[in-house]
Amino acid sequence: MKNTYLLVLAAAYLMLNNKLFAQDSEEANTLLGSNNSINTENLGFFIAPSFGLTQMDGSTASFFNLRGGISLKDQLSIGAYFNTSINQIYPESETVPNIYMDYWTVGGFAEYTLFSKKVFHLSLPVYLGYGEVQMDNENGTAGLGEANFFQVEPSALLEVNLHKNVRFNLGAGYRIIGDMTYRNFNQSDLSGLTGYIGLKIGLFK
Repeated sequence: MKNTYLLVLAAAYLMLNNKLFAQDSEEANTLLGSNNSINTENLGFFIAPSFGLTQMDGSTASFFNLRGGISLKDQLSIGAYFNTSINQIYPESETVPNIYMDYWTVGGFAEYTLFSKKVFHLSLPVYLGYGEVQMDNENGTAGLGEANFFQVEPSALLEVNLHKNVRFNLGAGYRIIGDMTYRNFNQSDLSGLTGYIGLKIGLFK
């Protein structure tokens, strides 16, 4: 009887020990474990130059916008952008002659793309940035200071797949300028609709 009792205890010990060892050898479950990690095969990248046309304080303004970023499954993209005026902007409210306004913003963007594998599809970038306006003249700065502001611009672009690595886009965004005052105008004179035309060049996955 005593031997039988010892055999049962030994068997129980071995079973428990083997179970604990098997549990220790299993890979731990984690929030970002191998089953949940981002597959680099789904990551793409791109650069996207574009031109914009808008109105600021009653004057026509043209922009050059350059952005670049990475995309996940050709749907969700994040990156950085730079936007600057390329013409001399003459605000209607300005009273000093022979000066013009320069404008630029820089920041980041997030973009969601619908049906990217279709020839025609929709892309929805949202820009969040920091910017500046300043009055200049032919000699450079006009000595009238500058004003800084924050800007948000939701946009919608119709994209066309020209090539597996090149897309053409056309659309518009609405520029929302944060609280600012400069010379005789404020944020309401700078906020407004911008039309865009451009390209997106990259590796889309």
